[in-house]
This record gives sequence, C-alpha cells and structure tokens, in this order.
Amino acid sequence: MKPNGLNWMLKRVSVLATATLAVLGVHTAAFAQQSRTPNAQPVAAASEAAPPATPAPTPPAEAAPAPPAEAAPTPPPPSYGPPPGYGPPPGYGQQPGYSPPPGYAPQPSYGPRYRYAYHPGYYPPPYSVPMRSTYRPFMLSVGLGLSGLSFSNPNSSGHEPGMSYAVHLGFGITPRWMVMLAGDGAWAQFSGAGVYGHSSYALTTYTAGAQFFIQPWLYSRLGLGLGCIEWSDNYGDASDCRGQALVAGVGAEFMQAHSSSLAAELGAIVARFPEAATRGDGNEVWYSIGVNLILNLF
Repeated sequence: MKPNGLNWMLKRVSVLATATLAVLGVHTAAFAQQSRTPNAQPVAAASEAAPPATPAPTPPAEAAPAPPAEAAPTPPPPSYGPPPGYGPPPGYGQQPGYSPPPGYAPQPSYGPRYRYAYHPGYYPPPYSVPMRSTYRPFMLSVGLGLSGLSFSNPNSSGHEPGMSYAVHLGFGITPRWMVMLAGDGAWAQFSGAGVYGHSSYALTTYTAGAQFFIQPWLYSRLGLGLGCIEWSDNYGDASDCRGQALVAGVGAEFMQAHSSSLAAELGAIVARFPEAATRGDGNEVWYSIGVNLILNLF
C-alpha cells in the first residue's frame, strides 16, 4: 500500500526528531564528560595570548632618615683598690721554741688564714742556718807569717824574732777530721852569746797528724815527726835532721769560698836534738811560736 502524504510527513518528522535527539544526546554526553575533568581547559583559552602584565605602582618616595642621637657618656671604670673597710689580716706571733739566728731579720707576718693554706695543720720545723760543709777530700795550704825562734841547752840559750812558713797537705776522712802531712818552720838571725858570731838559723819540722774542725770556721791540728836545724855562720853551712818534733796549731778561717779559704793560724813548734850538733852540747831544744796567714785550696 502506498503511503499517503500525511504518513510521509509524519515519517520525515519522526526521522528528524530521532536524529535531533541523537545529536542532543551526544552533545549532552560530551558536556557531561567535560564537566567531570577539572584540568581540562578549553583549547581556545590555551591559544589565547596572555593579557599584558599590569605595571606595579611606583612606591612613594622614602622620607629622609633622622640624624642619630648622641651616645650617652661612658661611665669611668671601677677602681681596683681594696673594698671599703678592708684592712690587712692580723699577724701571728712566733712559734713556741723559735729562736732566730744572730743577725736574722724577721720576715713580714701574714694572717692566720694565709698560713700554709695548701695543707691545713702543717707547720715547718724551726728555722736553722745550714752548716757549711767542711768535708774536703784534698787540701793544699801554704802560709807565711811572723814568729820568734829560740833555743836552749845546758850551757846557753837565745831568742830572736824572725819569720815563719808552712806547707800542708790534707786528706779528708769525715766532714770534721783530716789527715795532715805538714812542713812547718821558722827562720831568724842570731848574734852574741851561745853562737859563733853572726849566724842565721832555720828550724824546719816534717810531721804527720790530724786536723779537727771545731766549728765550720775554726780548727785545731796536732802533728808528730822529724825536726831539722840548719845554720850558716863564719865556719860555713851545716844541718842536723835527727830531732824529734811536735807541732800544734789553732786556726780561724775568716774568708771562705767554694774551693778556697783564708785563715789566720797560731802555731807552735818544738824540736829536741839529743846530740845538739850546733854546739856539741847534749839535749838541745829549739822552739818557735808564730802567726801565719794560711791560704787553703781544696
């Protein structure tokens, strides 16, 4: 059966409506998908050129800085003297039993709180002057001085002033004791009774003994040995060394150094000659007493 005009019109309207509905549905789905994508931007927006940046406004001109204020004056530094009311601590007296040596000047005293603060309760021993050591392993002494020389025998005697001399070798045993090998002598000129005209005599002794230091500066010595008498007169020169000699002395070292000292020594010499070769008289005795200035090297 052929369609009539009305049916043909309805068919065409229905086809157009269906196509329109399909297009609307596709567009609706596309718009819905676009709304669900947040980062999606229209292509047209991306292609558009960015608008020109607006220039920042010019900042207003800054005001001129104010001049700096003057600094306050610096106060003077504090003084470093003792605080007000401060006084030195009271001194303390000498310890019981303390006796300073002669010529010792007392030291300035300090307060009790300053005394041996590093060790409370400690007190040093009493002050004492250290003793100078007199131990001398070896000592050489030479001396020269003034003396008197005398002789005596059963027939005559005589005395004349003269000079004395000494040479000593010492070997230390302890700080106070020394072994001494000594040569001591005296020389004088005689004239008158008991001698042959104008004569000169020299008495020399060679002894071994000991020297003892009573004090670091004071000593005494004693020796025994051989005595010799030598003389020169109008008949020539002669000597006799068969005498028995005794020597004693006391000395004081008034100047002491590290390796030397000076001493004044008072010495006595006695020598006995049994045969008395000078005159032929038996039992002749010669003796001398003098003072020597001694130089000790050790």
